[in-house]
Amino acid sequence: MKNSNGFLRQRRPRTSSRRRTQLLAAFDRSGLSAAAFARQEGLCYTTFCAWRSRRPKPQASPAFVEVEMPAQAATTELCIEVGTHARLRLTSASQIELAVGFLHRFNALTSC
Repeated sequence: MKNSNGFLRQRRPRTSSRRRTQLLAAFDRSGLSAAAFARQEGLCYTTFCAWRSRRPKPQASPAFVEVEMPAQAATTELCIEVGTHARLRLTSASQIELAVGFLHRFNALTSC
């Protein structure tokens, strides 16, 4: 096979499926990125990625997880309109302090 410069290049021998399985298992244990592992093993990165994408995915068995949901507080909404262009909407009691600070600052700006 010729490369882009017109020179003949030799193809690498095909890697057996057994060797591919061994390499993929070694990759899983290595903790390396795919690029680093391919470089370490002298593999073409794109070929290694193709091997990874073709291997069967393990089927996860369904499981149940216990979850505790926080008690829902009563929904609170307060809308403060200042003039025609400013509106402050509070959806939680924890936002009241922010509203108080906003109104104090707004009052300080509009005082004569």
